[in-house]
Amino acid sequence: MSAGNLLVLQDSRSFGGHEAMFLRFLPRLIDSGAFRRIAIRFSEGNVRLRDWFAQFGSPMLDAHAWPFVKRRAEPYLAPFRRNYAQAVRELIAAERPASVLLLQGRIENLAVPMLAAPPETFLISYIPMAHGMAELGRATIPGDMVRRRLYRRPDRFIVPSSAVASQVHMAGGGDTVVVDNIVSPPPRPDRDLARATLNLPSDRRIALVLGRLDVRQKGLDRLADAIRRRIGHLTEWTFLIVGDGPGRAMFEALAAQFPADLDLRCIAWTDSPHAYLAAADLLLMPSRWEGVPLVMLEALAYGVPVLGSDIDVFREYLPAPCRIDFAARPLEDAMNDAIAPEIAATLAPATRSRTGRSDLTTSADRFIAALQR
Repeated sequence: MSAGNLLVLQDSRSFGGHEAMFLRFLPRLIDSGAFRRIAIRFSEGNVRLRDWFAQFGSPMLDAHAWPFVKRRAEPYLAPFRRNYAQAVRELIAAERPASVLLLQGRIENLAVPMLAAPPETFLISYIPMAHGMAELGRATIPGDMVRRRLYRRPDRFIVPSSAVASQVHMAGGGDTVVVDNIVSPPPRPDRDLARATLNLPSDRRIALVLGRLDVRQKGLDRLADAIRRRIGHLTEWTFLIVGDGPGRAMFEALAAQFPADLDLRCIAWTDSPHAYLAAADLLLMPSRWEGVPLVMLEALAYGVPVLGSDIDVFREYLPAPCRIDFAARPLEDAMNDAIAPEIAATLAPATRSRTGRSDLTTSADRFIAALQR
């Protein structure tokens, strides 16, 4: 029996891993018959979502852009955004949804719909991370106090790992369902062919940074400092920085500072990142906080070692030798250890143990079940 309508809301111009996972779950959600109609409203500035929905056709799917977007200081401004709140109430009254799904990069996203939705509305938050303000390097008062009100509103949270579930509970959230992120990268290209195609050296070790170059979250300043401290000890390595964002200029300046001692190359984001993963010996992830990064899962699927910071989510996926304090340990020692055969021998079983619990069908079905009361 159909459960009625599902309303999905999004108000960010960014396209993150949780949005990518939702799109992977969506075809099975439509086919499941769990809902009679699915209405989706997303920020008109989100080009990737717009383009995806433009080519996806289903008579039960009504996906349209709307003009609302999260602003700076949203937890504080949300009670005063009356036009946004009125639009949410009118949309809920028109759709009469059995469930409302919030695609939230963080709890600040969709703060207005959380506060504007009638109390009887069944709200589900699909959120990739729920760190406290101290972990983000920001003031806990009033930050955590204001956000606690938001965390208390959803009736259920869907999160990608047990670590994030713990974050939600610490922040004040309640019922939480873990739905594993799943990746299905194309077959791994041949390493030598990938390097030749990308014009990369065949006789050097390659360390890769791949994705959104957000300096603080991704810990890119930590990596740059670690490289700078060990100039002269990294001559066997080529560093590839593939992506766009504020961190790119920082790495370009670093490469210009040490042109004779450092092989560091910055490359704009590509829609075909898997060739770079296949060419790499090691993926570097010095993040201060993360959800469950899809690029990490893709690297592990390819058998590429990951050297990450010692944060909660990485502890779920990476054995101890693959987690370090980038500010303390000599970078070349950590990188050489991470790619050593004996470490690779421990990484493969750890990866199978964690990522082998689920597949796309299992995760999608768990996601669909969590959308229902």
